[in-house]
Parts: sequence; structure tokens; C-alpha cells
Amino acid sequence: MKRIIIFVLFALFVLISFSVCRNNSSNNSNKTAVRVGIYVYDYPMIYLSNNNLSGLDYDIMNEIAKLENLKLEYMQTQFSELIPSLQNNIIDIAIAGISITEDRKKLVSFSDKYYSSSQSIIILKDNNDIKVFDDLLGKSVGVIKDTISDTIISASNNINVVRFDIAGSALLSLKLGNTDAVMIDRVTCNNYIKYDNDIKIAEDIIFPELDYGIAVRKDDNVLLKKINNALHTIMSNGVYEKLVNKHLN
Repeated sequence: MKRIIIFVLFALFVLISFSVCRNNSSNNSNKTAVRVGIYVYDYPMIYLSNNNLSGLDYDIMNEIAKLENLKLEYMQTQFSELIPSLQNNIIDIAIAGISITEDRKKLVSFSDKYYSSSQSIIILKDNNDIKVFDDLLGKSVGVIKDTISDTIISASNNINVVRFDIAGSALLSLKLGNTDAVMIDRVTCNNYIKYDNDIKIAEDIIFPELDYGIAVRKDDNVLLKKINNALHTIMSNGVYEKLVNKHLN
């Protein structure tokens, strides 16, 4: 009788242990996804290729997820809505070539920098009137809403700022003659210039480089630490260099 009781108890123990293991395994596979807000604007930072996401931002975020065992859910968001979406708990992370500024640091927390870029002015190829910044005075300049370009151009009261949701719309406006220039980040400018013979960069209008960071909510120190740890790893093990060469060279 004792043997039967011991056997039954042992069987119950094994069954309970198996059930706990299954539940833990299920919990791991069904872990809550981290919502990543992205702004799909153009090559090389983040863009669509055959309806698939690609770009430096996208690949960096995926490498972070692999290292930190994060399940990601990408949510396409207009650039101007990225920081408000973080603040309102609609997304958990924002990555979209977001320049780190003091004003933005009051609203969200930024990771360590993962890239740096300046801004550039694009004009039509036959435009010889815009050579220095003051030549933009009295002109209409297209920008992507709430980007650093918008901030810089809006600081001048004598420039008509025309805001767009995507760079492609701003460039179309330029080509149609509705604006006189477009201001976007240099790395994206270089891509447009490479494939479009109708436009050029006003090379003598120079802006300082700013660092790009990955943004999280102000109080999300745990997620921020994971992002920074992973960034440090990929920047020291050669992965980051490979991604930069893949997308920028």
C-alpha cells in the first residue's frame, strides 16, 4: 500500500512539474511584444523594399532584439507622432533617425548615439540663386513636419516653411515649382542626388552634425538599459560596421 501511495505521489509530482514547464515555455513564446514606432521615409535609414521593411534603423533594432531576447511589433507612425505616441503609451520605442536635442530630451529618454548626420538643402539643378543660407530668405522651403529641418527653418521668420509628411512629397513639390528648396538629413539627400539628375545639394549651406538616438519613455530605464547594452555589443563585435557598410556604402 505504501508503495502505491508513493508511486501516486511521484506521478502527481511529475505531472505538476511538466505542467509548470509547459506553462513557462508558453509564457516565453507568448511574451508581450515591444511596440516599435518607425517612420518609413526612404533609403537608407528605413524604407520598404518589395513590401518588406529594410534599412539601417530596422536592422539595428532587430539586432538589439536578438541580443536582448525582445519580441518586436513594428508600428508605422508619422514622424511628428513618434514622441507623442511614446508619451501616450501607444509605442514603447521610437527609431527613425531621430536627432538627440535638449528639447526632445525633456520629453523622452534617448539611447547612446548610433549614428550622426547633418542636414542639407536640395534645390533644382538649374537653380543658381540659392548658394548661402541667406538666399533662402523670402523663399519657400519644404521640410518633413517636426524634424530638425523643420526646427531650423522655422527659426527664421523670413522663410516660408512648407511641411510634409514624407520626403518624397517635399521633393515633388520642389519639382513642380511649388517650393524653392527642400531641407532633409544629409544621408537621405545623398541617396536622392545619386538617382535624380534634376536636383542638387546646395553645398555651401552647411549645418552641424547631430547624433541619432533610439527613444523610449522617460521612466523606462529597464528598456533603455537593454538598448544601450545591445548597442555597445554590436558596435564592439563588428555587427554595426557591417550594417553601416550594407546600407550606407
